[in-house]
Amino acid sequence: MRTSPRHCGVARHLARYIPSCFAALAFSLVLLPLPSVATSVVPPSFDSLVAQADYIVHTVVKSVTSELQVTQGQKHIVTYVAVDIREVIAGKPPATLVLQMLGGTVGNETMVVEGAPQFQVGDEDILFVHGNGTQLSPLVAIMHGRYPVVQEQVSKISYMARNNGQPLYSEKEVALPMEQSATPAPGAQPLTKAQFTDRIRQSRLSHPAAHNSRQALQ
Repeated sequence: MRTSPRHCGVARHLARYIPSCFAALAFSLVLLPLPSVATSVVPPSFDSLVAQADYIVHTVVKSVTSELQVTQGQKHIVTYVAVDIREVIAGKPPATLVLQMLGGTVGNETMVVEGAPQFQVGDEDILFVHGNGTQLSPLVAIMHGRYPVVQEQVSKISYMARNNGQPLYSEKEVALPMEQSATPAPGAQPLTKAQFTDRIRQSRLSHPAAHNSRQALQ
C-alpha cells in the first residue's frame, strides 16, 4: 500500500462522466481522509470479461506519466500509460493506444485507487479494455482486466498470470476474487499466451450475441 504526505481529493465533477457503478468510489475518495481507498469489484466470469471488452490486446508498456489536474478547484491525478500493441486479439483498438486511469504520483502528492493495476515501462500484458478515457479504470472490472505475461527466469518459458502475480492455470480462474489463489491439479502448468489468446477468441466466437448487444448500446 502506498502512502502520501498529502491526499488528493477527487472532484464531484467526475460523476458527470464516470458510470454510476463507479460514482460511489469517486465520492468515497472525496469524503474519506485516507491515503488510499480499497475498491470492491465483483470478478466477472471469463465469458463476461471477454464480452465486456471493447477490444483485447497484447501489449508492452512504452511510457507511464502522471498529471495533476485541477477542475473547479478540485485536484485529482490522472496517469497515462502508452503501450505498444503487439497483437490485436479481439475488437478494433486505436492505432495509438494510451490508457487513461485515475491515480498516480506527481511530486509529493499521490492518489491511490487500491487494487488498480500499477504499470511500469516494459510490462507485457493481455489487456481487456473498456471505456478508456471515460471511467476510473480503462480495464474491464479494474484489476480483473489485466493479465501479465511472465517469463520464468530459469527456463525462460512465458506464462500468463493474474494482476496479483499468481499464475493463471485456467481461464475459469478469472472469476476468483483477486485475493484468492487457485489450487491447480498436480502437474498442471500455467496457460501460455497462445493458449489464453486462443480461449479468448473461442469465447468471442461462442458468444457473439453478448458482445454485439453491448456494442449496440454504446
